[in-house]
Amino acid sequence: MSRHLIAIVIGVALVGANRAPAEAPSIVTVGPNVQVSASMAETMHGEGTIVADPSDARRLLVCSMIHEPAIAQGVVAYLSQDAGGHWERTFATGPEDNAGDPACAFGPDGTAYLMFIPESAPKSGLPLFRSRDGARTWISVGGTGSLDRETVLVDGSGSRFHGRLYVHGTRVIRSTDGIMRTVLALYPSTDGGRTFGPPVERVSLGRHYIFASANSVVLSDGRWITVFAEFKEFWEDADSGRVRMAFAPPPEPAYVSLRAVASDDGGVSLIDPITIAEWHAPNHYARYSSPIPSLAADTKGPLFRDRVYVAWPDTRLGGTDVLFSYSTDRARTWSRPIVINDDLRQPPPAAPPNHLLPSVGVNNAGVVAVTWLDRRDVPDRLAWRARIRVSVDGGETFQPSVLLSEAPARFDGTEHWSATSSTAGGGSSLFPGGLLQSQVFAPRVLYMPGDYASVAGDRDGVFHPYWIDNRTGWHQVWTATVNVAAKPIKNGATDLSDLEDLTPSTTLDRVSANDDRRTQTTTMTVRLRNTGTRRLEGPFKIRLISVESDVGNVEVAGASNGLTGPGAVWDVTSYVAGGYLDPGSASRPFTFVFRLHDVRAFVQGHTDRFTSIVVRFFSRVLGHFAS
Repeated sequence: MSRHLIAIVIGVALVGANRAPAEAPSIVTVGPNVQVSASMAETMHGEGTIVADPSDARRLLVCSMIHEPAIAQGVVAYLSQDAGGHWERTFATGPEDNAGDPACAFGPDGTAYLMFIPESAPKSGLPLFRSRDGARTWISVGGTGSLDRETVLVDGSGSRFHGRLYVHGTRVIRSTDGIMRTVLALYPSTDGGRTFGPPVERVSLGRHYIFASANSVVLSDGRWITVFAEFKEFWEDADSGRVRMAFAPPPEPAYVSLRAVASDDGGVSLIDPITIAEWHAPNHYARYSSPIPSLAADTKGPLFRDRVYVAWPDTRLGGTDVLFSYSTDRARTWSRPIVINDDLRQPPPAAPPNHLLPSVGVNNAGVVAVTWLDRRDVPDRLAWRARIRVSVDGGETFQPSVLLSEAPARFDGTEHWSATSSTAGGGSSLFPGGLLQSQVFAPRVLYMPGDYASVAGDRDGVFHPYWIDNRTGWHQVWTATVNVAAKPIKNGATDLSDLEDLTPSTTLDRVSANDDRRTQTTTMTVRLRNTGTRRLEGPFKIRLISVESDVGNVEVAGASNGLTGPGAVWDVTSYVAGGYLDPGSASRPFTFVFRLHDVRAFVQGHTDRFTSIVVRFFSRVLGHFAS
């Protein structure tokens, strides 16, 4: 993919937030909140998935995990046939299943599929259920070997693998040398799930540990892709043989790699994975967020077809933020991560919020949506409300976030959850051997609603998010219709859509810089230079992709289009003599102006490097190459 962005640094930078222009009018309309699980209003719900039928824009399916004292845990499915307005339960596991980790999908013809992990999974594997009547009735048709965090996907690409069913997840194996290994396993099926081919596996090596794979996507040519977390350190308990991961205390180092893996032959083999980013993965218990990424791909849009998008929780900036990256070359290379949550950071000693459960989706027009549970609104960070941000330029910049939930959820340990207990070791089926290890513990769902959520785009382009909140006193599944009043557009604006990207052939020569702490104003004066071999012609416009600061919150002042964050545009045509730049020539000087807010004190760092940003921003230069 193109990585050509011009980076301007005033000071030296760390990764910061991709802040949205606060004054931009919203193009997002959120409908009334709908309680998906109203028919089980006094049953606690947790992680789950929402999917849209590609053959019918009014049909949606939700699969959700539930918790009840009588059955421990289970899985249910809810069906809507009116685009999310009303829901009915059409599937439920029995008490003997003690089921978890629900996964569901629609095929291109409207056939629905559902999977879960039963308690018997280590011996019997995972069952697959199928519905040919729009998810109203279900039959058991087959299954796979044992997996954790399984996902199911049907290829609707129209490629030679069209209709192929994919199930993937992770599992733990003991290798021939006696070392516990983790495996990313992919099961393909060519007959609608009645049978599955042998799994193709990616085995962790050394002391690495594959964990937390995302959902998967299929591109227009049939390429299958998923992403996963690979922990750099794990060990085995000498007494029980149990695998233990090195969850570091906050602030967590980058002890995890976010990696992408693909198959180009219908799931027969996997291509060697590549690293998307080093990941400061949140500690489950210290950060109240599950380290599971979310993946989406644009398979229908005319402008950004086959662009792949990923969102994940990350702690590199102090709290848990939602990071985002995209690939324009079928997951081979990835853009520099940006922060999606657009809350302003407060100076110390204010504690940063820990946002959680990001999900990413794409509608059929190519609009990108990211949802998450946001904790900015309460000082003690124990409540959240679901939010959404959308992008109409292929993930380069995002509109300001919009609230999804009409009421906050507050999780403080007082809900209707009973304690959980387990026994391992000895002669038990769970990690046998050594001493018996029994424990009683409060479940994680006291402070986080499961391990994952999702957002789906239906055939008409409407987004449908899945989130959990407890406004009724019970953990319930909620959704809403989200309409976006814009189509994807090149360079993010109509007046920029016919301009070419000149960034690979240009640079910004520094003339001067100034940081006035009294007025909290930072300026940088530059010249635009043609570093290529072709004449460049105007208009010349510089579009802001992201801006960040390590010392406060930053916004643009004086942009030509009036925006104060990503998407701001400076028209510098008047600084170019004659309206063109020959190779090697430069414009007259012009100045970028930034305002800082909530400025924090500088911190003295190592003598061999700076540790504080004043401003750093990334931009594209737009114009025309001479014909």
